[in-house]
This record gives sequence, structure tokens and C-alpha cells, in this order.
Amino acid sequence: MSDSLPPVIREFLDNALAQTLFGPHNANLERIESRLGVALDARGNTVSISGTSDLVAEAAGVLDGLYELARRQGHIETADVDSAMRMAGQQPDTAGELVIRTRKRHIAPRTPTQADYIRALDQNHLTFGLGPAGTGKTYLAVAKAVSMMVAGEVDRIILSRPAVEAG
Repeated sequence: MSDSLPPVIREFLDNALAQTLFGPHNANLERIESRLGVALDARGNTVSISGTSDLVAEAAGVLDGLYELARRQGHIETADVDSAMRMAGQQPDTAGELVIRTRKRHIAPRTPTQADYIRALDQNHLTFGLGPAGTGKTYLAVAKAVSMMVAGEVDRIILSRPAVEAG
């Protein structure tokens, strides 16, 4: 069992981004509190995190990641908060390197499985993605293709239909 620590204080320099991070009426902070089992106390642009050492570290990582997301996107949705909490305990320090960059957007994996898929796209010339509909397979593959084209790694993207229709 982990030891309890004195509260960890996180200060966010941009007040507007801090408000975006906290959510309306601190809804995002309350969501993190209930899911991770920590106590979060917001005062101005700082958050005090209390709980066991491993949970405090996880919550701090979630807050830092969401602040960076707010800085990049300008907004945070409930799905972003949930994704950050799912990713927090999985593979630390890899989220930044897995971001797909295009001219207009930066696309990051929302689940550990999507992170694995992006890793496979990076490391292999041919990647097959199997899974249920709506999990982001095509979206991530096309985003990666556009990213490679923008970077000059490929000259063109060829999209084709399946030879045999599904169903």
C-alpha cells in the first residue's frame, strides 16, 4: 500500500487555460477526483492534490496532460478527461511522441490500443487494423498518411475500396 504524502501543488500559469482545464464549475476536477480517488482543491490557477503517492502522481500527470491539451486545442471535452485518465497508468512519457501532426491539427491516441496502433503504423510498412467499428482505425491511418505526406515521406496517398463488400 502506498504512503500518503503532503498535498502536491500544481500551478498553471495561464489563467484562461486553467479555467478550461478545471471545466465549468470544476466539473473536470470532480470527474478526476471521483475516478482516481484523490482530493483536488482548486484555488485560482493552482490545484492541490491529496491522496496516496501513486494516485497523486497519476492525477498530477492527468492534469499536466490535460493542460497541454488545452494549450494545443483551446478546449477540453469530457471524453478528453476520460482518455487522459485511461492513458495515465498505461505507458508514461510516450504520449508526446505518438502525436500525429498534420497542417491543421495534432491527433493523439485516446486509448492504449490506439497508441499501440500508432506505434505499429510508425514501425511497419504494412499494418492491418482489425476491430469494432468506431474505434478510430481509419481515422488514425488516414491522419498518419497525411502526416507522412506533409513531412515529405511519401509523394501521394492512394485510397481504395475493399475488393469484397462487407455484409
